[in-house]
Amino acid sequence: MSGSERLDSKAGPLGNPSQAYFGGLDMMVKGYEPTLKGVGRWNLEVLGLMARRAQAWLEIPSRLSQCKTPADLFKEQTKFWQAAAADYSEGSQRLTAAWSACAVMPKLNGTQPRDYITFPEPQETPAPSKRERKAA
Repeated sequence: MSGSERLDSKAGPLGNPSQAYFGGLDMMVKGYEPTLKGVGRWNLEVLGLMARRAQAWLEIPSRLSQCKTPADLFKEQTKFWQAAAADYSEGSQRLTAAWSACAVMPKLNGTQPRDYITFPEPQETPAPSKRERKAA
């Protein structure tokens, strides 16, 4: 028996039930790990999108102060909205990927789903036709 499997003498008779309880708790947490990672990734993507858009909004006054003509103003507005559309498009793809990772169902008891083998139904053999010749 390895050192990690031996019971601590201080635990007494409660050592084995507590070891079983915490072993089951550990297995449950490992089962939820992909879902929790997906939730964390979702939050990170949302915060990243918000930060990019907030930075773009805060850059507007400095960019507009450099405009000399109405054409420059129109060009800056077009750049801003094109960047916004690109950010939202890329952000929605990333958020969808993160959300799909959240949809993974955890294995609560640590077992894999059971695989059943299926066999095709037996088909009836057609009756031989009367025209067939049989060898003797």
